[in-house]
Amino acid sequence: MSMIENFKVSVCICTRNRPDNLRQALNSLETSTYPYFEIIVSDDSTDEVTAELVKSEYTHVRYLAGPRLGLGANRNNALNAVKGSHVLFIDDDVILGENFLAQALQHLQTYSTKTAVDISKVIVTGPQLNHYEDLIFPHDQDFLGYQRVPYQTGDEIKTVVINSAVFPREVFDKVLFDQKLVYGCDEVDFTTRAVKQGYKITICPEAVNVHLPSEINRDFYQPYHEASRIYVTFKRYFSTETEKIKALLFLLIASVHTAAHSLKTGGIKGFDKLFQTMGLVSNYMSLEYFPERK
Repeated sequence: MSMIENFKVSVCICTRNRPDNLRQALNSLETSTYPYFEIIVSDDSTDEVTAELVKSEYTHVRYLAGPRLGLGANRNNALNAVKGSHVLFIDDDVILGENFLAQALQHLQTYSTKTAVDISKVIVTGPQLNHYEDLIFPHDQDFLGYQRVPYQTGDEIKTVVINSAVFPREVFDKVLFDQKLVYGCDEVDFTTRAVKQGYKITICPEAVNVHLPSEINRDFYQPYHEASRIYVTFKRYFSTETEKIKALLFLLIASVHTAAHSLKTGGIKGFDKLFQTMGLVSNYMSLEYFPERK
């Protein structure tokens, strides 16, 4: 038996109010040329439609009621049930590529053999194909935390495409997703901390999943995205990289940048968005650095 046949992949799907999308995602798993070990659905829905769908039509899937605290907490909720050797997170609006698991796991084995890196310390990420048109690869963060810097040959990879990334189960014994993050940048926060712990990320260009972004939940998640970027980037500089001055400088520049962008795009009404964003940032910061005050 080859090493690749020993991998047991737990597929975790975090969902919220998108049963039709979830059905499509679950059906796509059945076409995989490499068999999954288990499927776990963690459901943050505000009704019972998704629960009824999974329990009636997908009896082989392990259904978990989610904590309804946001995506970070929902991912951790799914992880509590994982029994496999490796973990793949896909959103409920993702279609698993038929050869994704086979390609990713073969790449994992080859990379570990060539580099002599412990295979349990390697994270594999592929790209994702948005709307069957745009192929999205991992990018590094720029100073402001936007993931738009292409990696060059020899660069240390610190980010993944979360819908196309296979993680060793043991990494979650050392690093978990930030429970506070409702939406946005949870994966870059996780991976930068994992890399700090000695894990390696490698890119497999052939391992591709398809993302068909759903409009459902966009209004719910939208207010959190900018706040998450600011908080996660500050946390990276301040806590993970322990560059305090850089973190404080970033916070100043990011605040000015956010204010300017909000006013430019929204005029006077932009103040509302600005106050909402910075209020969420302040709340994230307080919970992270002054938890005793809550």
